Amino acid sequence: MIATLGTLSLSAQPTLISSNDLPADAQKFLTENFKEKVEYVKKDNKFFDEYEVRLADGTEIEFDSKGNWKEVESKKNALPTGFIPAKIQKYAADKFPNTHIKKIERGVLGKYEVKLSNGLELEFNSDGDFKRIDD
Repeated sequence: MIATLGTLSLSAQPTLISSNDLPADAQKFLTENFKEKVEYVKKDNKFFDEYEVRLADGTEIEFDSKGNWKEVESKKNALPTGFIPAKIQKYAADKFPNTHIKKIERGVLGKYEVKLSNGLELEFNSDGDFKRIDD
């Protein structure tokens, strides 16, 4: 039993891979939305494959096993908006005009969590309708 757990722990360690080894949807997402060079790609397979990509400007993107983005965060810059649902973009721009989106996370049930440059965290449902400000 202990040997099995040890083997699982070792195999669950993230490994560095080439961006060419990402699922096709993840590669397409990166090409369509970011101009920055890929700094590294980590593949983690604790229970199923997940990928973490870091770009040269520090932007980090997480993908699921199929290459769908789960989370995108930039510590410095505004995120590109091509992949952010239009209703979320409009709400953030209308209600918080002097800010930009620094992070967006897509939850398991399709809800979105958005962090703005002013520190506010907003929650939206799967249709992009505003739900609340997260404390």
